[in-house]
Amino acid sequence: MKIVRFEAHHLANIPIQPPPFRKLPNVEHALILEIETSDGHIGYAMGGYTHPVIVDFLNNHAAALMVGQDASCINRVTARFDRHSVVRFMGRAYLSALGLVDVALWDLRGKALGVPVHKLLGGSRDKVEVYITHGAAYGGAPVYDIEELAAEAKHLAELGNLHLKNTVGRQQVPDPADDYRRMRAMREAVGPNVKLAMDGNARMTVSEATRLCQMTEELGISFIEEPIIDNDPVQLRELREKTSIPVAAAENHKYSARDLLVNNAVDVLQPNVTNDGGYTAGLRIGMLAQAFGRGISHGNGSGPHNIALQAGLANGGLVEYHFHKWMAYNAIFENVPQPENGYLHVSQAPGLGLNPKPGLIKEFKQVDRTSLLFTQPGAM
Repeated sequence: MKIVRFEAHHLANIPIQPPPFRKLPNVEHALILEIETSDGHIGYAMGGYTHPVIVDFLNNHAAALMVGQDASCINRVTARFDRHSVVRFMGRAYLSALGLVDVALWDLRGKALGVPVHKLLGGSRDKVEVYITHGAAYGGAPVYDIEELAAEAKHLAELGNLHLKNTVGRQQVPDPADDYRRMRAMREAVGPNVKLAMDGNARMTVSEATRLCQMTEELGISFIEEPIIDNDPVQLRELREKTSIPVAAAENHKYSARDLLVNNAVDVLQPNVTNDGGYTAGLRIGMLAQAFGRGISHGNGSGPHNIALQAGLANGGLVEYHFHKWMAYNAIFENVPQPENGYLHVSQAPGLGLNPKPGLIKEFKQVDRTSLLFTQPGAM
């Protein structure tokens, strides 16, 4: 099961379904990694960030390290990825690249064994709860006003979705009073039986987040995600002590999962496999969280790739259906799971069950003339 081909693709201008009641965005970019082995299997992963430095690094540096390695030895291969480079100084871009490699290797392992990845990770459940993130303005579109946000929330609830999330603290200077009005409008639009969550995108001070949480507690908020600048664990703990709303973090982290746990800073950890080192790192974070009596969930646009981790681990939880990003998955992959009565059913196909539609990579690939394709000699 030696790696014979390792190639990252930058895809652009892929048509997607726009949000309800809007015409834009209607296209998306993506980064797809393919790892092919000598037995003919291909593992796929899609990145959360389509950045030229990641594409260039994967094709022009990592590929030379990966080709010829045994894809079944995931820890050995990813350790080689780390030891033989200086890319640790790339920071988050490096973690994203590592996550893609790890995800594709787990996809290969599942395909080679004929087993879904979530079962390789523990197989705790065959469906996972899902929440819908909506109301995000992309592609230069204007910010949703209160009426539009409430209308979209009502529409999504009428489709049978039971849990919705929206961004708070999005203003240049966060405005808790304005965010409260927006969340209250959503609550009035969807009624008492739909769960509502808030995502702070690591933008607020403790005082701003505390004020927002205390104002919105009456709305029955299910959790607040990454409310504090830099996810500072001491400040997150201070916020937790002042609100009954559960706090989630770790999707965009400056501090480690351990820092958050030992500081009693979160109710839920949110490892994201495509940005934070793959399923291997997710397993370690999940087990660490379990040792502290904490659950894990997911908060990022790479939901379809995170289903397997949440379904595999005993303390797994919610998966985010980020409307904009999920539309990209729908456009790129075959057989993407869709919400049904508040749940996503996990693919039972070998590997991840996420394979690109025939011809899509070729149709939308952007050619980088500086990149090289690394293959095992004689493999092509």
